[in-house]
Amino acid sequence: MVRGVMHFSANPKFVLTDPELFGKDAAEDDTDEVFQAYVMDRPESFSFLDSKNYVRIAKALKGEGKSALLRLVRTRLLQQGEPPIIVAVKGKDVSPILDSTNSDLWTREWKKSILSCVAQQIGSQIGMAWTDDAISLVEEAERTGARERNFVSAVFDRLGKSTSIKRSRLPVASIERLVQRWLAREDSVWVFADDIDENFKNTPADRIKVASFFMAVRDLSATIPQLRIRSAIRPNIWELLVQDFEALSKVRQYVEDLRWSEDDIRDLLAARIRGYLRLTRQDDESGKYLPGHNHINNPTYYMALVFEPWVKWGNADRPMHVPLATLSRRRPRWVLELCREAAKLAHSTGKSLIDLSHVNKCLETYGHNRISDTIAEFSSQCPQVGELIQAFSQQNEEYATSELMTLISKRILQALTPVINGRPASTPLEIAHFLYQVDFITAKRNLGDSIYEHHSYADRPHLLRARTNIDDGVRWEISPAFRQALMIRDATGKILRRPPKDKRGR
Repeated sequence: MVRGVMHFSANPKFVLTDPELFGKDAAEDDTDEVFQAYVMDRPESFSFLDSKNYVRIAKALKGEGKSALLRLVRTRLLQQGEPPIIVAVKGKDVSPILDSTNSDLWTREWKKSILSCVAQQIGSQIGMAWTDDAISLVEEAERTGARERNFVSAVFDRLGKSTSIKRSRLPVASIERLVQRWLAREDSVWVFADDIDENFKNTPADRIKVASFFMAVRDLSATIPQLRIRSAIRPNIWELLVQDFEALSKVRQYVEDLRWSEDDIRDLLAARIRGYLRLTRQDDESGKYLPGHNHINNPTYYMALVFEPWVKWGNADRPMHVPLATLSRRRPRWVLELCREAAKLAHSTGKSLIDLSHVNKCLETYGHNRISDTIAEFSSQCPQVGELIQAFSQQNEEYATSELMTLISKRILQALTPVINGRPASTPLEIAHFLYQVDFITAKRNLGDSIYEHHSYADRPHLLRARTNIDDGVRWEISPAFRQALMIRDATGKILRRPPKDKRGR
């Protein structure tokens, strides 16, 4: 795609197969130019940017934008007039290597590792080092390659190879006190630690490793007030950890759920389309040619450039983002994958807009991908999660609670006893609650007159947990993302070869 030439057209041009139209699945994989073209602020970004919040931890499932949120906050900080020192690390790069299940030892080592990264970043930005602390920070940065060796270091190191001159680098007695002393000048350092729970397995070693990171973060925020720490975790892993580590109850106050509504999904897609116009230099003038040109910031207009605006969905016409949000379970990564595949199909048939028929034809493959993703994401909680899902193959799309319990008893418990959170699950209720937690089934409440509402686990986590009020009067649906791949039967008993109907009233 040519970027250097500015051109304006009454009809913006889109290449539906251009990978820059919807970007990559993971925001951290996009270049800065692409990311900044489509990035959109979310409510959570304001609390994460607030310097009064020493610690903030985003809690969301895979593909719900945790890494994008952290990158967005870093981007906004760098756009400030005098940006603070920023340290961005991945869990696998800074995790201590220990053969221990002692939480105190792990916490101390995490603190050393985090502060070592801070020291390296500070040292890389110091000009001429005159004080003992400054020299120590510079040497720490040189030691790890965070900065080139200065003139004195380079000369002494080279002379030492051929002469009797030896340079003695004094070890840092306490990295924590060194950073404390340096930051006492009221400088601030923002630490972004992503993917701390990457490749998590539900083993004692992994549980202590991840839990102790968040304990260390809390300790550091109390002892070094100039630090601002931002991180993320998946909700299923968080729930596993809080059961075992009482100390995490003190961390809960810093955890913030990241959730997406239907309108958020619409805004996300509109931002990607607007970003594409920017990247292809069609943004400066193209908006004025759109219908309702006084409202070019309205996401509806950007959506209409790529998608059929209204589609038949259930018993009514809906905006295109409604079925896309439903089929993707409102996960950004999933909706982008679905749109990318539908766009390829639309392009191959010579269409300029993506309509629901293009989406429909992608659902079987898309559903198999969602099953694979769910197995990968939740096998640490339940190694048999794939078998639990396959038990619903060619079964009904909707159940009363008693019907759901019967199906689980007959098709799952008669065949196996799954292990959930390290313990055998011997009752249908335990298994149903797990399937609800992983977003395989959704709560559905009938409001009358063919109007109903849906609730996910994030909305109502108590359902299917308390024996005194198992379901609060709701029914249960197989989530639409899985139905085609599992050949789920609709209300008439017919195996679905088309997308499920969303009969929600408006």
